[in-house]
Amino acid sequence: MAAQTAASEAPAPAAAPADSPTTAGPTPDSVGRDLVAENMIKDYVLAAVAASIVPVPLFDIAAVVAIELRMIQKLSELYGKPFSESLGRSVIASLAGGVVGYGAGMAVAVSLTKLIPGVGWMLGMVSLPVIAGATTYAIGRVFVKHYENGGDIFNLSADAMRAYYKQQFEKGKALAAKVKARKEAAAVDDVAAAH
Repeated sequence: MAAQTAASEAPAPAAAPADSPTTAGPTPDSVGRDLVAENMIKDYVLAAVAASIVPVPLFDIAAVVAIELRMIQKLSELYGKPFSESLGRSVIASLAGGVVGYGAGMAVAVSLTKLIPGVGWMLGMVSLPVIAGATTYAIGRVFVKHYENGGDIFNLSADAMRAYYKQQFEKGKALAAKVKARKEAAAVDDVAAAH
């Protein structure tokens, strides 16, 4: 009985701290941050798709780049990392310019098709929103991956992240196409409701 009483009076062992090596898997904080980052990226994809619809050639691309820079800044804040606008622009240009067929040159060309009366604007409206959304998504995912691996904007190598960027760009195209379809459906509903 005395042994039982002594055992019940012994203090319980202290729990291991959350950051100890015995903790397996992601912490609740990192899971929450990942969800916030993913939602943030999707919000910026929506903004990029909307900005790419602007009928003014090249203004649409400038607006998308500004949106992407703001996304990088907000992701940097979320992960407690420093931000540099000039490095952000450089990374955007390096990553987006390196995707064969969908690089920065392609986006500029598609944007400039809006100068062609009638059909040009329609061509730009069909493809640029998907390119803008996919690029924004991929850039966001690259930064999240880099930040989660302990990097910051000052040591991000576009060359090292290019394969991951291309993979995320493909996922982003599907997401951007869905966003664009929803926007078009909403516009049709608005027109129908107005009549």
